[in-house]
Amino acid sequence: MPEPRDGSPLASTPSRAGTPASFWRDAGTAFALAFRSPLAIFIFYGLAFVSSFILMHGTELQALAYLHARKANLWRVLTAFAPTTWVTILVIVLSDWQRNRSAWPHTRKGRMTVALCVVLGLPFVLLPILAQYIVWKEEPLVRAAFSSALPAASPAKSFILNLAGVTSGALVASGILGVHIQLLERLPQLRRRAEQHEADGLDEDVRWYQQHRARLSGFLTLSGLLMGTSILSVSAIRHLLNEALSTSSLTLPTAPILGYGLYYTGLIASMYLPASKALKDAGQTIAERLVRQPLEAHVTWKQRNEEQEAAQTWLGLRGSALQDFQQALSVLTPLLASFSGLILGPTG
Repeated sequence: MPEPRDGSPLASTPSRAGTPASFWRDAGTAFALAFRSPLAIFIFYGLAFVSSFILMHGTELQALAYLHARKANLWRVLTAFAPTTWVTILVIVLSDWQRNRSAWPHTRKGRMTVALCVVLGLPFVLLPILAQYIVWKEEPLVRAAFSSALPAASPAKSFILNLAGVTSGALVASGILGVHIQLLERLPQLRRRAEQHEADGLDEDVRWYQQHRARLSGFLTLSGLLMGTSILSVSAIRHLLNEALSTSSLTLPTAPILGYGLYYTGLIASMYLPASKALKDAGQTIAERLVRQPLEAHVTWKQRNEEQEAAQTWLGLRGSALQDFQQALSVLTPLLASFSGLILGPTG
């Protein structure tokens, strides 16, 4: 058999001895691709849902059946969605932070500002949870009903699940604040370049702006999902407690659920709207630089206006009605979830 001139092995059909090694190498690559990429999210979501359901309700998986006479099973399923979303968001944000840290400030001052804002804002997020623990101490009947409706949900399990929710919320808030702080830090530089009619670095500024625009939109969606599923879970727990309290004269009202929706909608809006304003200011400054570059000294106002509209549309400053509706829907998700939870069951 002739030997190759360059000393490399001949390209032939792999032998039986080499087949197992090649198989296990490809299997390892496939496993890494499946579990070290966004492909694993749907697998992890299913595992998180089953784990959350078992932690809260035990191994009574009959509640997951779609043909069942008991309506309480619907509330049991809904209570498992919030922990599932918390853990899934936690994995998504941590994976994104590991691969790409563009949403986080690169300066020590910026990171310290994010940490300070999160620490100062965390008590406002925890306020309803702390109020609930106070109510449990003051009303033993409600605490007994909770133990009856969710017998498998021990205080230790509830603490672990709530910790996952608080951690996920803190990371999402850090992402929104991180993008906002980077916009505030870079905006003076963008304005200076616009005033000096600098063309250098324009492409890089456009890429930076579009990247942070996508990051802010993604964090807004995650915050809406986190708060929305949390309030929907609280509403489901209310229905379960009312069923457990059916033998007594005590009934949990609907007003606190609506209050939760309004409260957390305000929290999301207070973080997102200022960041969105800073994003539009940065985009408008970049749009002015884009318009100046291709235009000659003598152009009509119509040509200038068309160029300006084209630049603003490209940068997302002139969003469609559907995009505006999607952003408003993400901000209003907690309030909509509170209404949905009340519609699905008796108001009481």
